[in-house]
Amino acid sequence: LSLLAGFTCCYFCANASHLFLLTNIVAGKSEQQLCRNYRPRVIEHTKVPNKEGWVGTLFEVLIAGNWTTYKSRIVQYLQQLAIITPYAKLEMRYSNRFDAKKDMAIRYDRRSEQMPPPAREVKHHPSSVNNLLVQQLLERSKCKTILKFLSTDLSSVTPALAKRIIDELDDDLDESMSPADVNDKQITRIVQLLRGSDQFKSPDGSCLSPLGEYNLNLGIRKVIEPEVVATARDRPGAYEGHPFIVEAAVSLGGKGAKEGITVVRFANRIPLLFEAGADVATRVAQSKIKWSSYKIDHKRDKIGVFVSIVSTKVPFKGTGKEYIGDDITEIQLSVKRALQSCCQQLRTHLAKRNALRDQRERRSRLVKYIPDVSRSIFGILDTMRKRKLDEMNGGSTSLSPKKRLGRSQNTPIRSEDDVDKKKAGIIEKLEKDIITEKIIESHLLDAIESHGAIDGQSASGTGTESSSGKGRFGDGRRNNTSVVVAQPLFLSPLYHLPDYGGDVRHPLFTFRPFKNLSL
Repeated sequence: LSLLAGFTCCYFCANASHLFLLTNIVAGKSEQQLCRNYRPRVIEHTKVPNKEGWVGTLFEVLIAGNWTTYKSRIVQYLQQLAIITPYAKLEMRYSNRFDAKKDMAIRYDRRSEQMPPPAREVKHHPSSVNNLLVQQLLERSKCKTILKFLSTDLSSVTPALAKRIIDELDDDLDESMSPADVNDKQITRIVQLLRGSDQFKSPDGSCLSPLGEYNLNLGIRKVIEPEVVATARDRPGAYEGHPFIVEAAVSLGGKGAKEGITVVRFANRIPLLFEAGADVATRVAQSKIKWSSYKIDHKRDKIGVFVSIVSTKVPFKGTGKEYIGDDITEIQLSVKRALQSCCQQLRTHLAKRNALRDQRERRSRLVKYIPDVSRSIFGILDTMRKRKLDEMNGGSTSLSPKKRLGRSQNTPIRSEDDVDKKKAGIIEKLEKDIITEKIIESHLLDAIESHGAIDGQSASGTGTESSSGKGRFGDGRRNNTSVVVAQPLFLSPLYHLPDYGGDVRHPLFTFRPFKNLSL
């Protein structure tokens, strides 16, 4: 099968290079055999003027396929590619020859100016080699001795450690031996020592090119548009001498999101679409994470799980290279830690969101009863006003239930005077329409709003200013916003107070014994 591909490249120059390559794809051939025997043939190579100052690489290829069957997969691949490459512009156009209504165009503009760090070429770690690789390294080595080869062409091998390895080998292998003279038996012995030793320093992830939390967060927000998203990157790890880095994100909601857990996987920033059920990311998300501990309902909430793994050698399972098995403990634990870190961030956010939601529901319930409460309060006050008018006009004045209980001669006159003054003031305001049912309703609404503002600050963790002038932690720091702490309000008819012998006050209650009560 022959594949014709076109390339256009230009890097800050006046002309752009345009070429067509013809590549032969042969079934059953390894990648190494294809590179050696089926190299692309240049059909055309021209230079075209770059008048617009365009910079980049354009790849064009014509592929035959069944669009009706695989349309959803292509759209899904481009969507996931836009998430993992927010620094790139992606565009796809499909034209139907027979029905123009079936034409489709997809475009994802560049959303980030921050490029991930370029990957660096590194030497092979001793734990990652095999017989074939060591043989190839020996053939290409420019070192004159096996000691120099071990300490130069491999990473994490010092000259002293290389000498110890040679001493543990057979007697026919010495330090001055040429790499070209090493036979197959000696290669096998070298590989066994290199892979079985724990004296080598583990490889770090400095050579890798992860996307970064900022780009991953931005890509998810622009494409999925979730309600909330959290990202995390686990510390670099190593598996059989190959470093890897796991980046993860967990989102809630978003356009097109479904109830339950939806896992999106990437390997070296390439989307993986098939065989998701056996992948390590899916297994960890579905069985290793206790979502209820983070206030997330994994059956009803719309959860998006994004896992990106970059490595010098991704340990794929199967010939299709579409999933990473969960039998690799190092990668499984790294994915779990990254997802747990995301969930911990979401738990804090969800706790605040739930508190604000409860506050809104409480306010809604209180506001619903404002008209009835204000009508009742105004009715009580208006009854007081009418009774006072009857007394002034010489009408019959029946004692209230409180008055019928009897009064003592030693009742404090000051308390009676205060009550009478308050009654007179309220009645005067009623006659002047200073107190009306609408005004009471307005004041009740203001009280609910002010109390809700205090609860909102408590839910967001800002706290309130104490009377001693100290902040939340008692260190003398004041909050920028000063609020009035709401006090409980108790409504009681303004009748004459009964006789009592004094209050017994306690921080939690007030005990008031009454005297001369006749029942």
